[in-house]
Amino acid sequence: MPPMKSPERKTSFSAGLFLMAALFAFLGAAGTAGVVFLTLPFLLPRWLFFFSLFLAFTGLAVPIVWYLNRRFTPARFPSEGILIREALEAASLGVFLIWLQAGRLFTVFLGWAFFGAFLAVELLLRLFENSRWTPVLSSDEQPADGKALRPGPLPPGDSSAGE
Repeated sequence: MPPMKSPERKTSFSAGLFLMAALFAFLGAAGTAGVVFLTLPFLLPRWLFFFSLFLAFTGLAVPIVWYLNRRFTPARFPSEGILIREALEAASLGVFLIWLQAGRLFTVFLGWAFFGAFLAVELLLRLFENSRWTPVLSSDEQPADGKALRPGPLPPGDSSAGE
C-alpha cells in the first residue's frame, strides 16, 4: 500500500478579508438600525435601508462563504476575489428577497427559484474559471525543448505544430 500523502494546508482567513467583513457588517448593521429607528419611510431612506442591508449581508456572508469553500473545495482554494464575489451574490439574493417581501410578492417557491438561479450562475462562473486555469510549472516540469506549454491552439506561423 503506498504511503498516504498529508493533506495540503488550505489558506487561513486573512486579516484583510476579516477587516473588510467586520467593517461591512458593522457599517451595514449600524446603517440599517439608523434608517429603521431614525427616519421616516420615504424614498431615500428606503434606498439607504437596502444599501446598508446589502453591506451587512455581505459582511456576514464572507466568513460563511470562506468556511464553505474551505470545507467543500477539494483541490484549489479560491482566491479572495472569488470569495468576495460569492459573498456579494449571497447579499444580493438576501436583499432581493427582502425587497420582494416588502412588496408582498415573496413566496417560498420564488425564494427557492431565485436561490437556484443564483447557484446556477455561480456554478457556471466556476466552470468558466476552471476551464481557463493553467497550472504554473516549476523549473523541473518544463519541457526539454525549452518551450513553455501553452493552452489552446497554436498561434499562426508557429512551426512546432508539425513536430
